[in-house]
Amino acid sequence: MLNVLIADDERKICQLIEKLVDWPGLGMRVAGTAENGIEALEKIRRDRPDIVITDIRMPGYDGLDLIRLGKECNPGMEFIIISGYRHFEYAQTAIRYGVGAYILKPIRRDELTEALRKLGEKLTETTQRLSREEQVRLTLKNDGEALRQAFVGDVACRRNRERLGYPLERINQEFHFSFLPEEFCMAILKLDGQVFNDRKNLRFMEEKVQSAAARLLKEWVRDYEIAAIGSSFYALLNYEREQRGNVRRQMKLLMDEMRIQGGILRDFAATMALGEAQGAIASLDESLKNARLLIEERLVAGVGKLLEGKSKGGGAFAGSEQFAEFNHRMSKALESLEVFSVRDAMMELKTGMLAMEGITGHEILQMTKEACNLYLFFMRNYRLPVEDDFLERFVSGAENCASASELFDYLIRSITVSYEKAAKMKRQDENRPIRIVKQFVAEHYAESLTLEQASGLAGLSPAYFGTVFKKNTGFTFLEYVSRVRMDQARRLLKETNRTVADICTSVGYSDVRYFTKSFTKYSGLKPNEYRKLYS
Repeated sequence: MLNVLIADDERKICQLIEKLVDWPGLGMRVAGTAENGIEALEKIRRDRPDIVITDIRMPGYDGLDLIRLGKECNPGMEFIIISGYRHFEYAQTAIRYGVGAYILKPIRRDELTEALRKLGEKLTETTQRLSREEQVRLTLKNDGEALRQAFVGDVACRRNRERLGYPLERINQEFHFSFLPEEFCMAILKLDGQVFNDRKNLRFMEEKVQSAAARLLKEWVRDYEIAAIGSSFYALLNYEREQRGNVRRQMKLLMDEMRIQGGILRDFAATMALGEAQGAIASLDESLKNARLLIEERLVAGVGKLLEGKSKGGGAFAGSEQFAEFNHRMSKALESLEVFSVRDAMMELKTGMLAMEGITGHEILQMTKEACNLYLFFMRNYRLPVEDDFLERFVSGAENCASASELFDYLIRSITVSYEKAAKMKRQDENRPIRIVKQFVAEHYAESLTLEQASGLAGLSPAYFGTVFKKNTGFTFLEYVSRVRMDQARRLLKETNRTVADICTSVGYSDVRYFTKSFTKYSGLKPNEYRKLYS
């Protein structure tokens, strides 16, 4: 028998929880109640309960303090938090502490019972030695669940597609289903928000999805399975044709419940897409394609909805004149090594696409991926450094964007951050040969110097070196050499009594008349006038 402590500063809540649950049926008993955090901690330390049900806000110690201090006494103790507040920070901390369940008020009997049942099973498995028969049963059960989820995951990812052509009896036997030759449908529940970059939040919501689905669907479907892929939940549904309306209603309830449960997480949104029903499991690909296009439509239609019906076909925007113009402008911007030009090109793309009438979510998503591919092609073609996993990280992050505007902002941020880092590294790489050449000129300005000689020293082609050198210094190579020579001539005129002819030769000129003309153009004075004025 597992012992349970109930802690809440409202005595009526403690009494409600105590009466709400069939404790003996769960193999549990209420060992005591507490009306504040201090009393609760004392009973935890004294009685060492297996499970503590606590409000998140209490006098003395709040729920989070109670979890932290209670875990110090008994790391194996399980906690259920019950709260009427959807505070992001509380929820995040509770999840980090490893809270067993987070239940929002008003308390529902079935949700509390299910949470207690799961924790009871977890505690039983860790505190009791299972018999050999029980181990075999659990292994088969777990293997069966793994096979079912793997089948749905393969359908969602379009792997092992030949399995959809198997006879229904074979699918049922090999993957532990109980499908009947009725209607089949693929549905997608999409959870949006950058909060799901944290895997703990995904695991937290996955438990909520699976638990709610088991409760909401069991009476209306012949069989179903849900597989989590990133922040999307793919559901394979099999039901009698006349139950189609009821299944739709239950899936809407599932989405609504996840919106409520996820309200404790910051910037969270949930959207459901129902693919078109199919008369055979072999046609599930069509239902999946329909559901995917619908779920992408949330980028323009908005989140928090049940999307169904015929989806708009994806257009060929990547072959349009607008994309060709973007391609040209983006390429020019990338060549400049100026991040502002790159950002401007993408901002223009965002403005243009969002203003397009009838643009679909699929087209917008594909466009952002095309922009990433264009960026990677340019970077690799010009041998500019770029992260190996850039596209993979972008696609993963894009999955958590809930609107077209947010998606474009994420695209712009991803590319500009990557490009700025690459441009900085490239400039540093380019500056090194320029510094080498500048040092060489400073030491050999009196000699005959050519662009070919300098580019060979830099290890670059003459044309490319000339472009890079001018971008770095603002002068062509020969202009730069001339300026170095003129600066040396001015120094010698000010600091020595050497003749103009002697100085002319020492700075690399063989013709005094040409030297005098060049010096006058550079300084505004003839050599002798400069000496009289500045020596």
